[in-house]
Amino acid sequence: MCGIAGFCNWKTDWEKNIRKMNDRMRHRGPDASGIWASEDGSVVFGHQRLSIVDLSENGAQPMQSHSGRFEIAFNGEIYNYKQIAKRLLDEKKVDHFRGGSDTEVLLEAMEHYGVKEAISMCKGMFAIALYDRRSEEVFLVRDRIGKKPLYYWIEGGNLVFGSELKPLMACPGFRKEIRRDVLARFLYQQYINAPDSIFKDVYKLEPGGVLRFHQGEVKKWKYWDIGRVYHRMQERPVENFDEAKRELKGLLKRAVASRMIADVPLGSFLSGGYDSSLMTAIAQENSAEPVKTFS
Repeated sequence: MCGIAGFCNWKTDWEKNIRKMNDRMRHRGPDASGIWASEDGSVVFGHQRLSIVDLSENGAQPMQSHSGRFEIAFNGEIYNYKQIAKRLLDEKKVDHFRGGSDTEVLLEAMEHYGVKEAISMCKGMFAIALYDRRSEEVFLVRDRIGKKPLYYWIEGGNLVFGSELKPLMACPGFRKEIRRDVLARFLYQQYINAPDSIFKDVYKLEPGGVLRFHQGEVKKWKYWDIGRVYHRMQERPVENFDEAKRELKGLLKRAVASRMIADVPLGSFLSGGYDSSLMTAIAQENSAEPVKTFS
């Protein structure tokens, strides 16, 4: 678990503000703290690191692509990053990697294949902030099931985002104005489902969602939708019980095996839940054919 945060068009005291935001999510990543800002201070990223893969400085964030075009702040893990790295090398998109982190592989895949295709290739859990210097666009991306949280606040042409509400609340001018219309939902469900949040003008990026911020304008779309995948799979139902058991066992084995790649000791928890592991595995195995729905 790492933490990401940042803002766009909030030029006043940017360094002081991003350090405050990082401090509010230090518990998410106690191993290292990093900040980055564009040349004019209009785009600022922060990162709190919990080192899992590549413990060296080569895995530190925010991270810049080899060409210098992209900057990324990434929370999560890409389980098939070694396969993506091999493809990048085989196709001579890159001739080497500085380190062994999944962040670097993800960043280079985005540069050479584009954001849409790169995300569709990835199997994992993630919340991503990406800045494209060439187009001056900021992208926020969340994984298919929404295992990694990502909040954003839009105010007067500014965009502020973070892995939690706490870093957003650390920004000057943030109004802790409770949305009364969601209180009944919270009391009934014990949570507030995306895209809403407890605060006014603050939202959660939806699972499988992308947000693009450019010159104060926001556009959102979904690259993957569980409802559409469900209906597509219903067209080819598994009718044999033994076949269903074999497929379920295979999904669980692949899901567990893919999560055992780490440069730190691994552990398991009884409360991990077969249901959540299975949902993630199904989402990963059905990650092709990204859904094109715009809002």
